[in-house]
Amino acid sequence: MPNVRTKIPMVEVIAPDGQKSLWVAAVAKANAVAAVKEVIPSNYVATLTKQRLTITRKSGVLRRGEVRRVML
Repeated sequence: MPNVRTKIPMVEVIAPDGQKSLWVAAVAKANAVAAVKEVIPSNYVATLTKQRLTITRKSGVLRRGEVRRVML
């Protein structure tokens, strides 16, 4: 299996109290915000960032369609 690099869209989520967190969604860039909004409370705000998380196929960090909060 070749070592393929993938860049996953990152979404910034802001809670009503102003606390920010970063999330990744293993979906197309155009669908990233919608995917994250499905797993966060409705009163949180989600916006796409210019940053992207780079992973390799070997690492198997995320499965297709998975959404996860990340700590950098």
